[in-house]
Amino acid sequence: MVRTHRSGESPDSTIVVEVLGPLEAATVGALRSVVLDTVQTYQPRTLIVDLRRVPFMDSIGIGTLVAINNRTREHGGAMQVRSPSPFVHRLLQVTGLTELFGLPDLPEDAPVSGAGVISLPER
Repeated sequence: MVRTHRSGESPDSTIVVEVLGPLEAATVGALRSVVLDTVQTYQPRTLIVDLRRVPFMDSIGIGTLVAINNRTREHGGAMQVRSPSPFVHRLLQVTGLTELFGLPDLPEDAPVSGAGVISLPER
């Protein structure tokens, strides 16, 4: 599911896209359609894609984010990714996309799931 919010009626406004659920082959079509149409119609100066509610993303999801970024740039805007889950953040880091999307790298020892790291006693 995708929700969009505009910050004003001017053509240079900011649009925030909230993605709810995994970004994978079965779900990216709706995101791609809504966001690309929104960029074409409103040509925002800044498009923010909020990924805080995306627990999983595969290569198709990554490709969709890159396509959205490219379309936004073609229309004179910039795309930023906001609040990715640790798993998604690590995936973007491994693929070299954190800089493109305005994200810092995670520390090497950061957990990539919601679970903490458990140390087992040595035997």
